[in-house]
Amino acid sequence: MKLHGGHVVVIGGSSGIGLAAARLARDEGAEVTIAGRSQERLLQAQQELGGGHTVVMDITDEGAVGKGFAGLSHVDHVLISAGTILNGAIVNNDLANLRRIVDERLWGLTYVVRHAAPRMSRGSITFTSGSLSSRPRRGTAMLTAILSAVEALAPALALELAPVRVNAVTPGLIDTPLLHAAYGAERDTIIQNRAAILPGRRVGTADEVAQVILMLMTNVYMTGEVVHVDGGGRFV
Repeated sequence: MKLHGGHVVVIGGSSGIGLAAARLARDEGAEVTIAGRSQERLLQAQQELGGGHTVVMDITDEGAVGKGFAGLSHVDHVLISAGTILNGAIVNNDLANLRRIVDERLWGLTYVVRHAAPRMSRGSITFTSGSLSSRPRRGTAMLTAILSAVEALAPALALELAPVRVNAVTPGLIDTPLLHAAYGAERDTIIQNRAAILPGRRVGTADEVAQVILMLMTNVYMTGEVVHVDGGGRFV
């Protein structure tokens, strides 16, 4: 019960991995605040959690991030799991897509760290990356670059923010609502094809990633690490 009585803030906590981590943290006795862009989705998630606090926050807007954290006097752990999957091709792509990837995945993370860290004495910050960081595919160049940058930030910030610990989790293909948004009607085919080549013959769940995130929150000797939760996907 190492989280009991602590305050856990989950950015992107209204669905998927963020919601799963918020649920596990609440089960461990933590005070939980979930943040996201949609008030409606946050309220639905709050009901599913059976309580907790909600903050409407667009992490691409530093003013909104600052306002969200202004009401929090103290934070023990932060998880940043916000971010969509967009076309990352450099050529023949809308520059707005590329800027959005950078804004969501890198600047958004930067804003959260700048406003969360002054409210933390110890505890942890956990980033989420993605398997494209080490296994790029055609059309993912900018997303691959930014996810790699997120992983590089973890050890650098672990030194800068110490004794606050900083780690990153790199999920593989995880069955979450993000897959529906990213792949639409192709979702089931993509899952089946990917599962067929994974060692365990299945894709992961949000709860399995959340379990690793809680380990990083509670293991006080873990800092500066990038932990892959991909079912061995980067080896096949």
